[in-house]
Amino acid sequence: MNPVDSEFYRWLATLGIGGVLAGFMFVFYRKDVKQFTDLWKTTSDQLIAVIKENTSSNTKLITLIENSERNALRKEDIVSLIDRKLMERGK
Repeated sequence: MNPVDSEFYRWLATLGIGGVLAGFMFVFYRKDVKQFTDLWKTTSDQLIAVIKENTSSNTKLITLIENSERNALRKEDIVSLIDRKLMERGK
C-alpha cells in the first residue's frame, strides 16, 4: 500500500461515518462525471465525423449539380445554334 493511501485512510477514519459516506459519495460522483464526460466526448467525436462525411458528400453533390447544369446550358446553346443555322439556310 502506498504511504499516501494509508495516510488518506487514517485521515478518512477520523471523519467518522458521515465523513466516510461523504467521501464515498464524492468518489462515486466524480466517477459518474468522468463517465459522462467521456461519453459526451465520444458522442461529440462521432457527430463531428458524421458532419465531415455529410459535408464531403454535399460538396460532391453540388459539384455534380453544377456540372449537369453547365452541360444542360451547353446543350441548349448547341441546339439553339443548330436551329439558327437551319433557319438561316432555309431563308
